[in-house]
Amino acid sequence: MKRLLILGFLLVSFSSQAQFWFGPKFGTQIIIPQYQSKSHSDTFKVSNKVNWHAGIAMDYSTEGHFEVHTEIVYARINNRTRAKSIFPDQSLDNKTVNHFLTAPLMARVVFMKNSRFKVFAEAGPRLSWWLGGKGSIVSDETEENATVLGQAVDYKVLFLNEELDEINPTEYENKLIVTKPNRLQYALDFGVGWLFDITPSQRVIVDAKISWAHSNMAFNDGVAFSNIENYKEDMEYRSHMLMISVSYMFGFNPALNVKGKSSSNVGGKKAKKYKR
Repeated sequence: MKRLLILGFLLVSFSSQAQFWFGPKFGTQIIIPQYQSKSHSDTFKVSNKVNWHAGIAMDYSTEGHFEVHTEIVYARINNRTRAKSIFPDQSLDNKTVNHFLTAPLMARVVFMKNSRFKVFAEAGPRLSWWLGGKGSIVSDETEENATVLGQAVDYKVLFLNEELDEINPTEYENKLIVTKPNRLQYALDFGVGWLFDITPSQRVIVDAKISWAHSNMAFNDGVAFSNIENYKEDMEYRSHMLMISVSYMFGFNPALNVKGKSSSNVGGKKAKKYKR
């Protein structure tokens, strides 16, 4: 019992110095695809793309220099693959946008703690869940059936829990079929940022970080277009990102909230006693 009382006292003492922060977050990212096959760049031109992300961020801070940061963010990760000009007889332009829910867990060290304007460094893992995607493609095969020259064919990503040789892709219309996706993907994040305390309970955070991906999108033996036979999308690539974000955070101290309730209860009892 004595140990439990000591542990409870330590937890209360620690929480009295801690503060939670919640708020909206949005920003942009540069996506840098890295293909597992080294020969991919010999045939196709892949360009870095820019897109956006938005969600909710949460920080846990103490009076010391250490903080914990996490967030749940919706992110759009796009890619574009084109045939190189050295192959004039081959026509290909494939644009894809994939949708993710992503959540990093960052350990953060804050410098200039006693100043309203602070800087920090952070690092930690990131988990992402592949929600789905869509795209458009122009190829020799699509142009043969197009009513307008160069007209793109729109498609959506379709996840199937079957082996590719057990299904007939042509039964699905305008789909990129993926039977072996890595829907849960992970990365390592490293970043720096700037923190400005507007008031004791409001702050603005600007951060920049590199997200180094460790998961490929899918296995190539489980990928096929439903209406294209002569081209197979290479999904064995990972998407590194350079991310820049802005957050507006609101602080909440649970210990102070409890103290406020206790004070009001004591005041109420005193008032009743005085009334008698």
